Amino acid sequence: MVKWETILCPIDFSEVSLAALRLARSLRKMVDARLVLVYVVEPIVAPSDFTFGPMTSGDVEDRLVERSRQSLAEIVSGLDIPSDKLGSRVEHGRASQEIVRVAAEEKADLIVMGTHGYTGMAHVLLGSTAERVLRKAPCPVLTVRAQTAADFSREG
Repeated sequence: MVKWETILCPIDFSEVSLAALRLARSLRKMVDARLVLVYVVEPIVAPSDFTFGPMTSGDVEDRLVERSRQSLAEIVSGLDIPSDKLGSRVEHGRASQEIVRVAAEEKADLIVMGTHGYTGMAHVLLGSTAERVLRKAPCPVLTVRAQTAADFSREG
């Protein structure tokens, strides 16, 4: 039998990622694993002549990181998981790369993440973070699709 000691759950505060979190929390409880949540703030890419008014893009990113920490802390506080079995991280960079890096650093045995299920041109243009994580992850990846997330949300 496989022993999962650490489960990583990337979230982006979307409904599908919160459904993945509910699944990860259930799995964590079943196997008494540690659950680590990660949110990745992607770099702001703007033309050099683009202005944020009195703020720089660095200021905007700093505010995004702080707001992300607050939002993640709110989620963590509502999870009812012992503190020694729960961790959270806010990282900065390309989401797929950071998720894979954090999975390696945390020695994750499983990644549970949502996938928005882009198809057609949206998939070509936007790609899939989940797909890139699947290709590079140091451990198994369990993905939750948007429709499954809706079903899982109704079931609790």
